[in-house]
Amino acid sequence: MKKYLDYYRPKLGKSWLIMFVLFCGMVITVSIISIINQIRPDTISITTESGWSTLLLYVIPFLFVFLYIYLRARNEYYQAIRTNRPPYPRPAARLGNVPLPVFILLLPVIIISASFIIDPLTEWMEMPEFIKETFALMTESNIPTLIAVVIAAPLLEEWLLREIALKGMLQHMAPWKAIVWSAIMFGVIHANPWQAIPAFLIGCLLGWIYYRTRSYWTCVALHAINNGFSFLLVVLFPEISEDASLRSIMSDKHYYIILAISVVVMILTLLYLNKKLAPAPSLHIAYEQDESVPSEL
Repeated sequence: MKKYLDYYRPKLGKSWLIMFVLFCGMVITVSIISIINQIRPDTISITTESGWSTLLLYVIPFLFVFLYIYLRARNEYYQAIRTNRPPYPRPAARLGNVPLPVFILLLPVIIISASFIIDPLTEWMEMPEFIKETFALMTESNIPTLIAVVIAAPLLEEWLLREIALKGMLQHMAPWKAIVWSAIMFGVIHANPWQAIPAFLIGCLLGWIYYRTRSYWTCVALHAINNGFSFLLVVLFPEISEDASLRSIMSDKHYYIILAISVVVMILTLLYLNKKLAPAPSLHIAYEQDESVPSEL
C-alpha cells in the first residue's frame, strides 16, 4: 500500500469524502452491533464490564476507511503509471536545529500546557446528563479503554487526519488552510461539541507540528500524551464528573498559577520551535501547473 500512497494526495473535497466513509462505517458498525444485541442481549455493549466492546466499536469503522483509501490510492497509482505521472513528493521527517532529546522533552510540555490553556473553555461548556452517562460507560479505567484511548485513537486518527488528509491538502492549498481544515475534521470526528471545540484547537497545534516536521509519529506521541493525561485523571480522580475541568481537582490559587505558567511556556516553546525547526518542505511538482481543476476542491 505504501507505493500506492505516494500517488494519492486527497484534496479538500476528497478528504471530506473519506470522513463520510468513516461516518458510514460507524453507522454500519452500530447497526450490526444493534442487531447482534437484539438477538443476544449485551453481547457487544459499552455497558459490559470487560470494556473490549468499546475498543471494537472504535476500531471497526476505520477498517472501512482503510479499504476505501487502499482502493482509491491503487487506482491513482495505476492511472499514474499509464500516464507517466511521477509520484507526489514525500518529504522525510526532520527537526532542523532542534536536538532530538530536547524535542522529546518538549512534547509533554506542549500538550499538557495546551490542556491547561484549553481548560477554561471545557469548564464553560456544560455537558448534558445523557452525554455524561455515555462517557462514564466508555471511560471506565480498564485495559481495553486504555488501549482504545491511548494507543488505537492516536494511531488511527493521526494516520487519517494528518498522514492522509493533511498531507494531501498541503499539496493543493495554502498551509494554514490545510491545517485549519484538518483541525475541523479532527473536531468533527469526535461527534459532539463538548469534545469537538477543544479537539479543533489541539488539531491546529498537531497540524502545525506535522507541517513543520512531517513526522506522523510525533503527532501520535502528542495525541497519546494528551489522551493518556486525561485517562490518568480518570484513574486518579474517579469521583469527578465526566465534564469536570482541571480547576475542579485543585485550588483556585494553584490552578491560576499553573494556567499562567502554561501560557508562558506554550508561547516560549512555540517561538523556539518556529525558529529552530527546519523550514517547511517544498511540495512543488511540475505537472500540477497544467491542472484546470480548482486547487481547493
